[in-house]
Amino acid sequence: MPEPAPDQMPFTVEYREDTREVVVWMTFGAGPNQTMRRKAFASLEQLVIAVTEHRHEAMLQSLLAQRLTDAAIKYLGADPARLETAVRALSDPTSTVPLGTLLYDTPPGTGGQHR
Repeated sequence: MPEPAPDQMPFTVEYREDTREVVVWMTFGAGPNQTMRRKAFASLEQLVIAVTEHRHEAMLQSLLAQRLTDAAIKYLGADPARLETAVRALSDPTSTVPLGTLLYDTPPGTGGQHR
């Protein structure tokens, strides 16, 4: 999966020569409720700790997502391909297909029956 362009990410990372800090600007919310937060790292040790925290969270989040996927398939009878399609659609801001359609409807021309 390709990485989003830097201007599409909800954060920017820059180096401030005057203060010798790595600064992260994080954007939260949208429209009039949008806010920005700033976090500065003044040492390599601080950056290493931040990297470790983020990698740890990503690993735990990924493991949780996999366990939830397994449970949906095993206990709720989810179709693995439809489940993956629905997850991808929820991650796509341009998707307009209802979630129920992605999870349950049969493809056009196959009878239109619900599972």
